[in-house]
Amino acid sequence: MAINYTEVFRNPNAVEKYAERTYAPGTFASIVSSRQAGWLRGFVPNAFGMKPTHHDFACGTGRVARMLAGMVAVSHGYDTSEAMLQKSRELCTPGYAHLVDPGLAFPDVDPSRPALVTAFRFVLNVDLYLRDQLMDFASAALPDSDAGLLLVENHGNTDSLRHLRKRFGRLDASMWFQELSHQEIRDLFARHGFELVGMQGFTLFTQGCYRAPWSWFSKAADGALASPLSKWATDVVYIARRR
Repeated sequence: MAINYTEVFRNPNAVEKYAERTYAPGTFASIVSSRQAGWLRGFVPNAFGMKPTHHDFACGTGRVARMLAGMVAVSHGYDTSEAMLQKSRELCTPGYAHLVDPGLAFPDVDPSRPALVTAFRFVLNVDLYLRDQLMDFASAALPDSDAGLLLVENHGNTDSLRHLRKRFGRLDASMWFQELSHQEIRDLFARHGFELVGMQGFTLFTQGCYRAPWSWFSKAADGALASPLSKWATDVVYIARRR
């Protein structure tokens, strides 16, 4: 984990690399992101009786808000990096972008609508203090069990092939190699009055498996098996609601 994680993406060069290279068409990240978008656009209409208000914690370049375009009443993105929010605007992200100080994000709640809170590519790379900040934010947006849902991504599941690669394989030196278990996520939710109600996996394999000569097999297997084998997926989104 980068000790100065909240500072990393205040650098416009880091933001440009993240948006234009990490998520370039055909990359591992973009393929996983596409699967997430397809799932979200089916999940949200089925989970909510009316279009929810979307609150995206650590929204970055607005990727999740763009996935949900048309599926929600409005999106609010909250981030500490003006460089990230500027890139989000350049990418024509729908909704509102809120520049916030660390620890001071507070959701713009609409009591007439349910809320959908998302936190993608966040909890894995930060410490417990910042994870608790996310959960405080989610608690404000979701005061009771009828208020809506929280979706949290873990792109380093301990129960996945990623863990085996950490133990026996060659690591990508450019990546922060952190892991989180399902139990750690459950414990985080429980401390803040949330319960896990489901999970959805998007890839069983790691980034290295998407390179030749194994790429064709990895992509095909993930397309068929990542969802039914979500417990063992490398990238998992947890679905939670307030108790």
